[in-house]
Amino acid sequence: MAVLPIHKYFVFNDEIRPGEVFIPGENEGGIYEVLRVVNGVPLFLEDHIDRLYNSALLARKNIRFSEPQIKTFIKNLIDRNKVLNGNVLISCNINLKAFFVPHNYPTELMYREGVSCGILKAERENPNAKVFQTTVRQRADKMLAEDGFYEVLLVDHLDRITEGSRSNIFFVKGNELVTSPGNKVLLGITRQKTLQMARDLKITITEREVDLSQLQHFDVAFITGTSPKILPIQKIEGFSFNPQNEIVRQLMKRYDDLIEEYLDQMLH
Repeated sequence: MAVLPIHKYFVFNDEIRPGEVFIPGENEGGIYEVLRVVNGVPLFLEDHIDRLYNSALLARKNIRFSEPQIKTFIKNLIDRNKVLNGNVLISCNINLKAFFVPHNYPTELMYREGVSCGILKAERENPNAKVFQTTVRQRADKMLAEDGFYEVLLVDHLDRITEGSRSNIFFVKGNELVTSPGNKVLLGITRQKTLQMARDLKITITEREVDLSQLQHFDVAFITGTSPKILPIQKIEGFSFNPQNEIVRQLMKRYDDLIEEYLDQMLH
């Protein structure tokens, strides 16, 4: 799966190189992270680097750079490209690379009214490791392009919804928040923040699989991720949900506040 830099410079190990010498390689089996840059600050960078190391451990990849070094590489990437907002991909198969990639942020209308999601029968290998899996990504991208969904949800061989193709999925019934067990999905950074915020709000959290046949029993569904943040779902195929639900609105506001606090801490 060839992913190319969208700006002038990229990181190659401990160097900043011009985009014209970038050689797209086959990333299948390589580990990666996608982080969001806001006002020149890479959001929750420490969490992303920790997960990168964890993915390397699970996928048996070697990252020969320390966390402070990687932080410096990302700062240099942002400074050299003079880009204040966007998404950065960090990848490692043999060499460490980092570069800005295209993003798809939701519109204000999407946050207000929710988005539509499709269903894809697919399962990730080694779900706790963030590893390039070309086949699943290509199938998901095809559905997104052809059917106009914002996201597609992965469903396993037992018809259980696990996660989004590039997000985590949550459901709400009353004061209960339901999401897939942590050992069955990628442990998204936004997912982790959402679970902590839910605990702070005294919302009951249940980690269990949700069967497709159970969708009608939930009031709310939303996804979490680097680009969407916390984004309500209006419809999953034939099932509709309430994007104005109080719980999802509280979590959305708290997450935006968390971002502002992080930015304030990093910029001052």
